[in-house]
Amino acid sequence: MSEKTKAEINGEFGAFATASSEGYQPGLTKREYFAGLAMQGVLSNPQLTCLNIETITDLAIRQADELLKQLSNEH
Repeated sequence: MSEKTKAEINGEFGAFATASSEGYQPGLTKREYFAGLAMQGVLSNPQLTCLNIETITDLAIRQADELLKQLSNEH
């Protein structure tokens, strides 16, 4: 089993973590949040709405992973 990269580890952290009386709530991971933003961008482009959902989802996830990779390379 290979070790996780910095980007993979960073992507698992909560993007909007909160503490409450019920305990720690991690919310979305950074990877999920970034993928959602990427998907929103793709879906807002009328020229790309003809793509099927699997293609859009794959594209959004790959964009989120690449962003996490590039951000981890800065430090």
